[in-house]
Amino acid sequence: MKTRPTLIYLLLIAILSTSGCSGAWRKKFVRAKKGVVKEGPILQPYDYAREFTNKQLYANNYSFWRNSQSELIQSVKSKEGKKKIKSQMGYAIADIKKMASLLIDEENAKLATYILELEGIAEKIEQPNYINSNSNELSSRLSKHYRSVGRNFSYHHMKNFIKPD
Repeated sequence: MKTRPTLIYLLLIAILSTSGCSGAWRKKFVRAKKGVVKEGPILQPYDYAREFTNKQLYANNYSFWRNSQSELIQSVKSKEGKKKIKSQMGYAIADIKKMASLLIDEENAKLATYILELEGIAEKIEQPNYINSNSNELSSRLSKHYRSVGRNFSYHHMKNFIKPD
């Protein structure tokens, strides 16, 4: 006798729960009609004027290079992680290459020797345990490179050798 009222009660709950949401059930199983395709925005290319002159770009890249190289030297001296040192080396190389691209050919060739020297140091950094065993030599080479490039290729020395706009 006890099972019959429970069975009726469960059947009543099942009927009420399925019949109360008949619109939602129908929406769930009926495919939606394809709507009207909306047109996307129309893009019109526009040539913007250059934001900086070559002299300003050289001064900016020189500052970026000085900052990344000094951070690199500090990281090598404090024996920070190899991953951080490699990324700072990449930034320094990229910035000095941007500086070289803005110079006339004669000065570009002079700066290319410093770029090759920095890339040679970067190859040595890639070797396992090179930073830990040679950190003093590495930091002195980087400091010497930093001073010589800073002395010979500062903006004030190179402003007459920068490519015209």
